[in-house]
Amino acid sequence: MDDMADGTSVEIKSVILHWPYGREADHGSTDFRVGVQVLMGEIGHDAGDSFDLVVCSPSKLTEIYAPDGWNVDEVLPGGNVLPVTGLWLMRTWSEADLRGALDRLVTACSPGPDFAIVAARMGRVIPWEYDYRFDDRQNEEAGLPPLRSFWHDHG
Repeated sequence: MDDMADGTSVEIKSVILHWPYGREADHGSTDFRVGVQVLMGEIGHDAGDSFDLVVCSPSKLTEIYAPDGWNVDEVLPGGNVLPVTGLWLMRTWSEADLRGALDRLVTACSPGPDFAIVAARMGRVIPWEYDYRFDDRQNEEAGLPPLRSFWHDHG
């Protein structure tokens, strides 16, 4: 890498909002949920990886994560524990505030030695589509086996 002394910095390539049933919340709404796909990549390159999260209001949180509404695919074996990752709460809906928070995250995580390290940093608050590959690479470099799934029992 030519600019290794400067490290690798990332930028937001695009933000895609996935509104349930195509119904976008009004600015200032206090009852909303939206899936957010953030495509981020190295500055100066076209490619971007996906970081995905759910942004919702506290009232919507209690609705979608009520015990009788848990998605069976998200619950750990046994059905009593539901880890929630990639969830951001907002008091009121504001796309500008969301984008501002995303910009703060990018600034806080860059620069880094390479894209994978910057992406792993961001993945602490927004799940990164390739986090498992990064973790497996780290284990392989250390002579360790790939990680086992947290979500499923192994037979």
